[in-house]
This record gives sequence, structure tokens and C-alpha cells, in this order.
Amino acid sequence: MEKITSRNNPKIKYACSLKNDRSSAFVLAEGLRLCEDAARNQVAIESCFVSEKMAQSAACASILQASAQCYEITDAVCDKLADTKNPQGIFCICKKPQALSEVEPAGKYLLLENVRDPGNFGTMLRTAEAFGLSGMIACGCCDPFGAKAMRASMGAVFRFPVIEAENELVFLQEAKRKGMSLYCSVIDSDAADVATLAGKSGMITAVGNEANGLSEEILALGTPVTIPMAGRAESFNASQAATVLMYEMSK
Repeated sequence: MEKITSRNNPKIKYACSLKNDRSSAFVLAEGLRLCEDAARNQVAIESCFVSEKMAQSAACASILQASAQCYEITDAVCDKLADTKNPQGIFCICKKPQALSEVEPAGKYLLLENVRDPGNFGTMLRTAEAFGLSGMIACGCCDPFGAKAMRASMGAVFRFPVIEAENELVFLQEAKRKGMSLYCSVIDSDAADVATLAGKSGMITAVGNEANGLSEEILALGTPVTIPMAGRAESFNASQAATVLMYEMSK
């Protein structure tokens, strides 16, 4: 295995550049869990960078085997690649799964509008997979393959379909032409109870960003639904609300 000792090595520079290159077909995954998920789900791994200690661990054997190229790196190079404070010493350059561009008319989808918190985004992605939804639609959101979003998704980003809609209104109008229903999560006691989502198919349920909720343009296209609350709290955060919505959708 070739050893890389310089933080300025071209391969290391390229790997670091992927952290902020949303347009690239490749992404830098960090940590044993994410790299294992990539290998397990037959994601193409272009390169693997591993510390000497990690290279000797049986836990990363399947990752090394799945990688086209493997490099041993020093602690200094590891710190250069890392997004976390205490890196585990393993990184993979992975090819992103092929992005979807349209919904299945009979499917169930969660739409996120302008959700900028990568932790919330990744958590909702993981939850959508757990509840068996058909996919997630991201409109103006953070990068699904950003380091924090990937970690929060617990590898779901490599397994679960994400559609990035450049023009959400055109996208939703097309979905409605296919016979799909749009439901919009709001804080409004006059809106329909979220329980009305149960038993339906061919649906998209929309959740807005953490501070401002959904845009007026999206609200105008859909049926408002709300989560009844008996306590004194005024609202859930985006991730909590999405979890309740997806639970009802999954029934």
C-alpha cells in the first residue's frame, strides 16, 4: 500500500476539494460507519485513505477490498482530511448514487424546503428511510452529501433516493398533473389533523425550514395539515415535525 506523508500531496488536495464541491460526482466520506455503508451498498469507491492503525484493523478489511486504490496516511494527513475533531483514520472518495429526477405517482415522499441545518437534514433522511418512504425531495436545502448531513443520515444518503428539485413549483405542478396530492405542514389549528395522512398513497408532504416554515408559493399548491398539541409549546422543530408526519404517512 502506497504511503502518503505530505499534506500537499495532489491526491490529498483533491480529496479535500470534494468537501465543498457540491457539483462533483464524487464525495469524501469520513469514518468507519459511512465507509462501511458505502462498501456494503456497492457504492463505487475510487480511493481509500487509512491510518496505519486503522489499516491493521479487521473492521476496515471489506472497505479496503472494495476500494480501487488504497493509501496509508500519516496522522498529519489524517487531520488535513478530517471534518471531525477526533477522526477514526479512514476516508473514502465515493461516487455519489445516481440522482433521481422525478417521483413515482403512487409513492410517498417528504419534501424539504430550504432546510439548511445539515444535522436536521440528515436525521430526516434517516427517518424517511426507516419509515419506508419512497424518497425525499430537497428544494433549496443544504448539501445532502455535506459531511455533517452524511453523518446524521447514518449512511442513508448512500441508500435512500434524494431528488434535488431546482424549481420546486414546476416540480410540484408536474407531480400534481400525475395525480399526486401535496400536503403542507403548518402551525394552524384550523388545518386538517396530520392523522388524515394515514392510509394514503401518491402523496408529497412538505416541511419548511427551521425558522420560516414553507413559502407562500408552496402553501398555495397544497392542503394544509397540522400536528395537534395539547401542551404549551407552540411548535416542533423541523426534524420533530417531519418525524410525526412520516409516521402518519407510513400507516
